[in-house]
Amino acid sequence: MSSPKNQKIVVIGASAAGLKSAARAKRLMPEAQVTVLDERSFISYGACGLPYYLSGDVENLDKLRETVYGLIRDPDFFATVKGLDVHTGIRVVRFDPERKLVEAVNLKKDERPVFPYDKLVIATGARPRPLIGVQPGEACSFFHTPEEATALRKGLETGQISSVIVVGGGFIGVELAGAFSELWGCEVTVLEATDRLLPQLMDAEMSASIAGQMRRNRVEVHTGMPVTRASTEGGKALVAAGGKSFRADRVVVAVGVVPRISWALESGIETGPCGGVAVGERLETNLPDVFAAGDCVEVVHRLTGRPVLIPLGSLANRQGRVVGDNLAGKLTRFGPVAGSACVKIFDWNVATTGLSVVGAKQNGLRAKAIWGTFMDSAHYHPEHKQIFLKLVYEEGTRRLLGLQACGAGEVVKRVDVLASLLHREGTLEDLLELEFCYSPPYNAPLDPLHTLGCAALNQEESGIPGIRPDSSLANRYVLDVRTPEEITDEYPTPTGAVNIPLQELRSRVDELPQDEPLLIVCAMGTRSSEASRWLVSRGFTDVVYLAGGMNLRVQR
Repeated sequence: MSSPKNQKIVVIGASAAGLKSAARAKRLMPEAQVTVLDERSFISYGACGLPYYLSGDVENLDKLRETVYGLIRDPDFFATVKGLDVHTGIRVVRFDPERKLVEAVNLKKDERPVFPYDKLVIATGARPRPLIGVQPGEACSFFHTPEEATALRKGLETGQISSVIVVGGGFIGVELAGAFSELWGCEVTVLEATDRLLPQLMDAEMSASIAGQMRRNRVEVHTGMPVTRASTEGGKALVAAGGKSFRADRVVVAVGVVPRISWALESGIETGPCGGVAVGERLETNLPDVFAAGDCVEVVHRLTGRPVLIPLGSLANRQGRVVGDNLAGKLTRFGPVAGSACVKIFDWNVATTGLSVVGAKQNGLRAKAIWGTFMDSAHYHPEHKQIFLKLVYEEGTRRLLGLQACGAGEVVKRVDVLASLLHREGTLEDLLELEFCYSPPYNAPLDPLHTLGCAALNQEESGIPGIRPDSSLANRYVLDVRTPEEITDEYPTPTGAVNIPLQELRSRVDELPQDEPLLIVCAMGTRSSEASRWLVSRGFTDVVYLAGGMNLRVQR
C-alpha cells in the first residue's frame, strides 16, 4: 500500500460530492494521486439549476458549471487548478474490494481500463425513479440530464411545445410547472399521485395554499392522480391517470430519484432500509477503505434517528468535504440532518425543515401545530410582503419539530433559523429567546418566528386552540373581528358569520350567545386569538380561533 501522503485515491462520480471530496483530499495531501471517473462528458454542473436553464433565467448550460470567476469546470480546470486527474467517458462496472481494483469501460474507445486504489469514494448520485407504464420517447421524457433539458428548451424556443403535462408534484415538478408556464406561456397540467403537492414536506392545508398559488398562475393541478401510462402517440404525449386521459405536446416525468448504485451491489456494498448506501458517521461503508457520499447515500434524520434519503446539493457538498477529511485521516463526522429545503414557485417562496405533522405522527411523535400569517418586514414599510408559517412541535415536551413556510416574502431565513434550533433540540421557550436583527426594511420589531412561538405557548397555556386554516366552520357561531374595510371579495367573511370589529367587541359582547360554541376569525390570526382569550375570561367556555386567519384560508 502507498504511504498516506502519496496514496492512490479513486473517486467514482464527478459531481458535487465526488469532486468536493477529491479536491479536499488533494489539498490536504498534495502528493496523493487522486483520480476521478465519470461516464458523462458534461461534469461538475449545478443540476439544481436545470429548471432555471429551461425557464431561460440561465442563458446557457455552461453557466451551470462556471466558477464565480468565470472558468469552466471541465477536466482541464480540475487538472490545472485542483491537481486532479479527471476521466470522462469512463463507466465503472464493478470494483474488487479485496484486490482494490476498479474495473471500467471506456465509452470513447474499445478499452476496459482498470484503476488500482488505496481508498475509494462512491459518489455516483441518483437516477430518475422508474414509473411503471412510462415509455420514454419523442414526446415523453424524464428531466434529469442536461441533454433532456436541452431538448425541451429547443422545443420551447421553436414553438413545438405549447402544452405540457408534468407527472409529479415534488420540488422538481413544481419548478418545471413554473418554468413552462411563466416564461414560455405553455398550458401546464400537473399530475400528483398523492393527495397533495410536495407530499414529503408539506401537510395538506399548507400544500393546498401552494396548489392555489399555481392555479392562480394558470397551472392545472390534479392531486390523487396516479399515472398508469405515459407514451408518445402521433408525435404527441398521451397520459392515463386516475381513470382519465390527458394529451399535450410533451409529458415530463419528475417523480423523484433513486440511488444509482446497482453496479456497486455486486461488489458487496451494503444498503440501508431506504435503498441507499449505508454509511457511518464518517461516511465509511461496510467495506474497508471505501467511502460514499452524495445522493446515493442514506443519512440520519435529526428528529427521528432513522435513515432517510435526502438528495440535495447542499448536503452532497458538505459530505464531500467530510469524506476528503477522512481520506486524509482527519476523522471528521457528518451528523444527522433536519432536511431543510426550499423552492421558488412563481413569485412565492416555499421552504421547510424538520417534520410535518404527518411525518411526526408516522414516527410515533405527539405532534401539535400552530399557524400564522405575517408580514416579512415592518407592515408600514412599502416593500413588505405576506408570508404564511406553520410551526410543528411536540405535545408535552414543547420540543420543536419543524416549520413549513410559503408566501411572497422572505421565508427561507425563518426556516434556516428554525433548523438551527432543531439541531439543538430546541423548545418553544428557546425560540422566544432568539435574537433577530430588526430594521423596518428587513423585519418587524418581533420576528414572525417569535410571534408564532408565542402563539404556540399561548395555545398550550391557555388551552384555547388555534384550529387549522382549512377547518370546517360549520356547527359553530362564527365571529369575524375584522374591520368592515378588510372584508372584500378577495377576503370575504365566512358564510353566516357575524362581524363585530375587535375595537367594538368589549361594548357589544352581550350580542354573542354564551351557550353556543364560538369560532373567532380575523385576517391573520392575531386579533382572533386575543378576542378568544378575552371571551374566555368573560365566561365563554367553548372558544376556538382560526389560526393563520382568513388571509391563509383563502389561499387554497
